[in-house]
Amino acid sequence: MSRPDWGTLQQEYIAEYTRSGISPVAWCEARGLTTQQPVVTSKKTPKNAQKEMRKTAQKKCDEKKLRRLRKGRTENLSKKKAVSDALLIEGDTEEISFCPDEFGISDQQAKFAMLVAQGKKPTEAYRLAGYEGQGATANSNASRMLRNARVYRAISYFRNQYQKRYTADLDLLVSQLMAIVQADPNQLAQFRRVNCRYCWGENHLYQWRDIAEFDKAAAQASRDGKPEPEYGGLGFVDNAIPNPDCPKCCGEGTGQLYMADTTLLDGDARQLYAGSKLGKYGVEILLEDKAAARRELLRLLSAGGALCADKRLQELEIERRRIENQKLRKEIETVEDNEHPQPVAININVVDARLRSDEDDLSDA
Repeated sequence: MSRPDWGTLQQEYIAEYTRSGISPVAWCEARGLTTQQPVVTSKKTPKNAQKEMRKTAQKKCDEKKLRRLRKGRTENLSKKKAVSDALLIEGDTEEISFCPDEFGISDQQAKFAMLVAQGKKPTEAYRLAGYEGQGATANSNASRMLRNARVYRAISYFRNQYQKRYTADLDLLVSQLMAIVQADPNQLAQFRRVNCRYCWGENHLYQWRDIAEFDKAAAQASRDGKPEPEYGGLGFVDNAIPNPDCPKCCGEGTGQLYMADTTLLDGDARQLYAGSKLGKYGVEILLEDKAAARRELLRLLSAGGALCADKRLQELEIERRRIENQKLRKEIETVEDNEHPQPVAININVVDARLRSDEDDLSDA
């Protein structure tokens, strides 16, 4: 006779009890089992069986949730998530891609490194990064973190990135200031001299734009009982240059205020334009202050000129040393040449002394 599976029989009894409330003896008799067999004997009374089943089911559910959480955490750790300083700084629009996992540091340490690179004091950066601690504790922890090799490497990375960004921003600022200084205000607004109505009319008579304008003026003169207006031709243009031979304006024309279409501005004029408004005397065009732009540009160029001057001094020093070396080399070569004297040609003229004495006697006589 095979031995019965007591665990299976116990589960069957618990399920039957939850449905009908049958007693252990009656259930065993119905199955042909003796009550001496430890089939349904349990430390807990059958009235707690339903509660026990709920606890078992809840325990299994909790275990499944725990396994899912551990699995998701492992996946998140396996993925390298890039952290940008725009997420660490409020109001920063330009992102610097940074992955703390590549440096072996946490997100808080990355934020600490970024704040130190921006010029914050270590203690202040430590608190802003979200670490707890005040007074001497914060100072000690901040100093310890600053001496961390991995954190210091992240600080150097942020400083290099900020240096590249600020250099680009400085170049852009200098170019904008140069555009303001070099821009011609006449491209935005100008007071110019244009032709009058008599400059280009026939025989310097009044010139009309078109026949409609002339007919309207003639009709008005007729109604007013005035003579017909003079006719100097058609095709008057407002912005034509004055005629130097015009007898009416003597070649000076008339004054005209002109404002350009600011939506079509380009180049330096766009940097000079600061907006427009409707004022007391009409439309006003606002311009950037060229004098202030010159002062700011001079300040920036002076700051950059100091660096250029230092570099120029270094180049001059190198050139001076090069010349000194060349001079010293020539002197050494001259000394070496003097140690080995070269042969010198000596010319000796031999004269007969007797002939010399005869000449002297003749001269005495």
